[in-house]
Amino acid sequence: MEAIMYTGDTAASVEALVRDTFDGIETLRALTVDVHRRVVTEGRAPTTSDMASIRPTVLAHLSSRRLCAGTGVIAAPGTLADQPRWLEWWRRPAAAGEPVPLAVDLDPDNIGSYEYPLAPWFDVPYRTGRRVVVGPYVDYAGTDEYILTFSAPITSDAGFFGVAAADIRATDFERAMLPVLNMEGPATLLINSTGRVLASNTPATIVGSITRPDDLPRRELPHGPDWADCVGLPWFLARA
Repeated sequence: MEAIMYTGDTAASVEALVRDTFDGIETLRALTVDVHRRVVTEGRAPTTSDMASIRPTVLAHLSSRRLCAGTGVIAAPGTLADQPRWLEWWRRPAAAGEPVPLAVDLDPDNIGSYEYPLAPWFDVPYRTGRRVVVGPYVDYAGTDEYILTFSAPITSDAGFFGVAAADIRATDFERAMLPVLNMEGPATLLINSTGRVLASNTPATIVGSITRPDDLPRRELPHGPDWADCVGLPWFLARA
């Protein structure tokens, strides 16, 4: 099988995208921790109004990153005083337009409610205390889009609060990766740790397909030490 090589540009481009996405998430995480600690010192539980105080930062994060399709903070069930579940989440429509809040059914007693506590992007940070990259996957009952989600746990002295996260549409992610994949040569794939294709520069292999280690030669992308704290990384290059 043909050996897989990689250029420094490929590794640097991928790591820059991951780091930039998590840098924005970290800003939201730190701000939410501050809000959480403040209300706890006031002797009360946070409310949706407290969550709304981070909205300008959420919107700034969304507008400053062209690949970001949605971002915000998702509260753990039972964390807020006035709502059992809550998302301070804003998204950029696929068509041109102003950001809009994500409108979903959060009543767990309703069929079709948005059961975000079960989603890997929420459950993994909750169980492990680690960041995670999930996808590409279809966000059923949420955005109903094919996306990648980057997520980090929010914890303070009072315990686990929820997660801060950001979505990138799979088509936008692949478009951003195509120039570096093309530098690697024809039929090059970027795949995740489970073998799912994240980006491809050949129509013969589409985003979301599953590859097996025995099927394709692959090579792990070099990366910085912060990747070790993120479930779903490292990523690999493969030749279709």
